[in-house]
Amino acid sequence: MKTVMITGHTYGLGAAIVNRFAQLDGEFEVHGIVDKLPPAMDKSSLLWKRTYLCDISNSKRVEALAAEIDYPIDILINNAGVNYIDWMQNISVDDWDKVMNTNARGIWLVTKALLENLKETKGTIVNVVSNAMNVPMTHSIAYNASKGAAGIMTRQMARELQREHGICVFGICPNKLAGTNMSKYIENRVVELRGWTPEQADKYQLQALLAGQETQPDQVAELLVWLLSRPRRHKYLTGCLLELGL
Repeated sequence: MKTVMITGHTYGLGAAIVNRFAQLDGEFEVHGIVDKLPPAMDKSSLLWKRTYLCDISNSKRVEALAAEIDYPIDILINNAGVNYIDWMQNISVDDWDKVMNTNARGIWLVTKALLENLKETKGTIVNVVSNAMNVPMTHSIAYNASKGAAGIMTRQMARELQREHGICVFGICPNKLAGTNMSKYIENRVVELRGWTPEQADKYQLQALLAGQETQPDQVAELLVWLLSRPRRHKYLTGCLLELGL
């Protein structure tokens, strides 16, 4: 059995990834890292084995967490992310720092803390980036910047870790995902900031998508878990950023 460690696994894409791993007949055991648990959780139905509570932007807490882990990790998925939507002049330094520290600094801190473990397993690291790294979305300067950083960090990690330690590093860049808490937050804020109706906002968004519809989290999870379920499927993806939906 192989072990997966994933950040931000209780909602949205993270939860969909966990669900997909759970369908692989016990081949993978999933452990997760979140800053806080959902307010209501039926522990009898959890699909992951263990959850660690940790602010991944806090270096000391991440290091303490890593010291607790005494088992091999085969796959690390840096999935946790936050967003803040507003006109750039209205974004506070604290809001900017929260987005950057979670979406970029957090990837570096968690990977750094678990690196010796991953060296032992010659494991795989997946960074969940976003197509926001390529698209200058209005109201999203902090998020766009953080995802741009996450994208180049993924390529940098691949250069350092593949040849030296045999660790495959790649990223996935989903479009806005349907039905997630972050997507709902974005939809509400766009209506507020632009003075649109929800229908106008929805029409504007769908016109910009080549597929004409939002990507479903489970579709992204299905592809990612298929790639990760056999090393030969992702061996040559190291250093790549897979764009999923434009």
